[in-house]
Amino acid sequence: MNSESVISFKDVTFGYGQHKVLDEASFEIFSGDYLAVIGPNGGGKTTLLKLLLGLIDPQAGNIEILGMPPGKHGGRIGYMPQYT
Repeated sequence: MNSESVISFKDVTFGYGQHKVLDEASFEIFSGDYLAVIGPNGGGKTTLLKLLLGLIDPQAGNIEILGMPPGKHGGRIGYMPQYT
């Protein structure tokens, strides 16, 4: 099993105006891991996904996916948003 993380999220901070959504958040995901993102409305779930996709940039910290910055994977990562 490869011990190198697939997703590395280190000390990431992001906010909208004066409202911090993520404050120095850190986690790693390894090959074979499962991840569930749950929380209340306004809890930062969509912001987290936007950061991982490279749709928005963190105000502080570092994000790597497969050793590269988000959004630099040439179509190797997909995302299907839910529209209601």
